[in-house]
Amino acid sequence: MALKYKVVSKKPRGMAGEKPPRYYPALTGRHAIDLDEVCDRISQRSTINGADVVGVVRSFIELIPELLLNGHNVKLDGFGTFSLHASGKGKDTPEEVSAKDITGLKMAFLPDKRIKRELGKAEFEKYRGNNS
Repeated sequence: MALKYKVVSKKPRGMAGEKPPRYYPALTGRHAIDLDEVCDRISQRSTINGADVVGVVRSFIELIPELLLNGHNVKLDGFGTFSLHASGKGKDTPEEVSAKDITGLKMAFLPDKRIKRELGKAEFEKYRGNNS
């Protein structure tokens, strides 16, 4: 099934009024698949019952932050790697930088080559809704 996209306009940053907007494709028409549906689909593809799948997935969800906060990246072969990245305030010298300068953490996900290959097979179709 093709992914639907619509056309959106964006003005170049810092150039409002000086340059005309540019037009880009943006994916649309997506709805979220919740945990129960994901677990149901996993159960249908395996010999594991739905309740056991839910239990394993919930444990996985609890485990990921724990491992990341203990300084580990989490690599799932065939799927990808979860990692943490800090954002913070810049200083003039390395000696000035301290833990107080960390303003936040972001969790990143880098898909495995297999996932990238599968996503590379995507086909696209223009959404024919309102003003697209």
